[in-house]
Amino acid sequence: MRFLPGSPRALGLAAAIAATAVAGSAAPQPVARAPQAAEEGGKTPAGAEAGAAPLRGSLGVPVAERLLSSGDPEARLRGIERLGSIGTEEAVSALLAALEQGSPAARDPRARLAAVRALAAHAPRDSVRQLLSRELSEGGGPARGAASPLGEVLRGTAALALARTGERRALGALVNAIVQGGAAGEAAARAIKAYPPESLQLLLGSRKRIEPALVSFLGELGDLRAIAALRPMLEGGDRAAQVAAARALARLGDEAALAKARAWLRRPEPGLFEPTVEILVHLGAPEAPDAVAALLGSELGRLDGLRMAELAPAERLAPALARALPLLPADAQPRAVAAIGRAGGAEAARQLRRLTTERPELATAAAFALATMPGAEARAAVAELFEGPRAAKDADLRRLGLRAGVVRGLVLRDAPAALEGRLLAALAAPKGSSDRAVGVFGAVALGLRDAVEVVGGCSPASCDRAAVHAAARGALALGDRALAALAPLVAELAARRAAAPGGDDDDDAAPDAAAISAGVALLAEPGGGAIATSRLAALAEEGGPLSPLAARALATRDDEVVRGRLKRLLEGSDPVVRAHVALGLGSDPMPDSVSLLARAYRFEDDPSVRRAIVRGLSRRTEVQRRRVLLAARDLDPDEGVRALARAALSGAGAPALAPPRSALATGVVWIAIDPNDQSAVASASSRPARLVRPDGLAVPVVADPDGVLLVPAVPPGVSSVLLAPAAPPGDAGS
Repeated sequence: MRFLPGSPRALGLAAAIAATAVAGSAAPQPVARAPQAAEEGGKTPAGAEAGAAPLRGSLGVPVAERLLSSGDPEARLRGIERLGSIGTEEAVSALLAALEQGSPAARDPRARLAAVRALAAHAPRDSVRQLLSRELSEGGGPARGAASPLGEVLRGTAALALARTGERRALGALVNAIVQGGAAGEAAARAIKAYPPESLQLLLGSRKRIEPALVSFLGELGDLRAIAALRPMLEGGDRAAQVAAARALARLGDEAALAKARAWLRRPEPGLFEPTVEILVHLGAPEAPDAVAALLGSELGRLDGLRMAELAPAERLAPALARALPLLPADAQPRAVAAIGRAGGAEAARQLRRLTTERPELATAAAFALATMPGAEARAAVAELFEGPRAAKDADLRRLGLRAGVVRGLVLRDAPAALEGRLLAALAAPKGSSDRAVGVFGAVALGLRDAVEVVGGCSPASCDRAAVHAAARGALALGDRALAALAPLVAELAARRAAAPGGDDDDDAAPDAAAISAGVALLAEPGGGAIATSRLAALAEEGGPLSPLAARALATRDDEVVRGRLKRLLEGSDPVVRAHVALGLGSDPMPDSVSLLARAYRFEDDPSVRRAIVRGLSRRTEVQRRRVLLAARDLDPDEGVRALARAALSGAGAPALAPPRSALATGVVWIAIDPNDQSAVASASSRPARLVRPDGLAVPVVADPDGVLLVPAVPPGVSSVLLAPAAPPGDAGS
């Protein structure tokens, strides 16, 4: 059968096909969209009468409404997405009706999130704005049923949809949420920072009094136009308003708050000293260090003093921090040790050196602070740790000093002169010992020895596994070439373990600890190198330290056999594995993998996984990626996701993950695994772990025999570590 171009049958067929498009973009489809009044209740523009409505709308809305009445949640989602893709006034009204309180869609967080994304382009309408405001205040909380993991995403998306309008009433709803505080206030604040208003008057409205919460937000917003509204608040009014205004002005760098802070400093009042010190710190006043020291000395303000010392390091603060240290809560004491290191100077070095011997529970933190503190005093203190008279008698102290020296060499390029000789001497220590592990790590990380040369022959039957663990972590500091050299060892250990007498004889066997360490080679071999696909699949599904990198490699080998496993991994409970599957799908040879990424993004609640999905999409060229990237750019609550999506849509592509030994990956993570009790000391020995870097990339590592982990080449930011169960007895041996 043939249809003439422009015939009603042909148009109807095209409309039906177009209406099935997956929603998710912040903007509705422009084709065949009826003109819409600017506000609900406005007059319908000429030519938009019911008789002139496009066939797409008249055919699509009834079908969508039938889907919305279905008992199948997936069918209801299709109905919501169909209405969103149509985008007419009739479709929007039908979508709002579907979300009436008590309806099945209103009780389903996934349906509500899909609806919020679809309605974002219509946020100026009164009814849509009211729904978005309701989602902002309620999110996934108990007011709409049981709390949902999607609650934060739903709340943040609604806030961004309101802020993106720049419209007075929408911004007013966000400001009210900020004043009320809580999770809704935090989401509203983030949304306004993402979409700052053209005029601050849109935020302030006709308020005769600016609430303290709003004043504080104006300081955090960083908009200098707020200064004119805040300065008058310094005089008159209540003291709480004056303090809030002075704090906000100080954050904006306006010295109008300095005179007020100095006046408060001369005439102290209860509860006023801490904000006064904060103002002095933000404005860099000469009085700030002494004021911070005084705050550290007060019982009630000690934690605030520590926070101020972290904001404004100064040599004069080292003694005050040392005095406050034993009086702080245990969980805050490592922060104080780090603050002493940032203060710098001879006194800081002396205090840190003392802590390494007098406070064993803080020795690692003190050594790390010395290792990362510039200056000759700190370098000499590190050298004394492994060369001083006590080091000859105390093996733990000597290893602490050697590790601090290596960290100093990696981070500051300022290692003590005697370090190289001491490391090479440690290489001669007995196999499997902590001393030898320290020597191997330092020699490899600083380029004194080749990782493969140090490891030598290694098999499940005979291997100095402690040396393998240390050499693999040391190779991280040298970059892809050093890591790739370990790739044959990974494949060899996997193959020999299965074939060894009494060993495992199937691909589902747990990996040898040495294979876990050598698995860092997968950082340089995203496709898995010579490891068999079946082995990669088993590693990806077992949940161990190698699972994320194995999952990434498995996704690059996607085919009809592997696809089912990839889908299960994308829906699994481990967000780190989900993220790595998404990264691998960016290089998937199958063109329909872009659809896997698009579906995975829709209801993913973990921001790190959404970042990985956007990174994966940025490597694809298929047209299907655009709709997801637009939604991520405009409406994702996570700032990192939005930035990656902007880069991908601009043609620049998402920034590459920082490779080891790059300018973006020069940090070192130092972890000491402390057993719960002395009977469990062995559990810290050679403990496998998974370190997730700030950029989301997972690094498989195994601790030294004394339970210490040094991991170099980590980008700046917050890393996380997940320890595997204790290694089997004898794993650290030769």
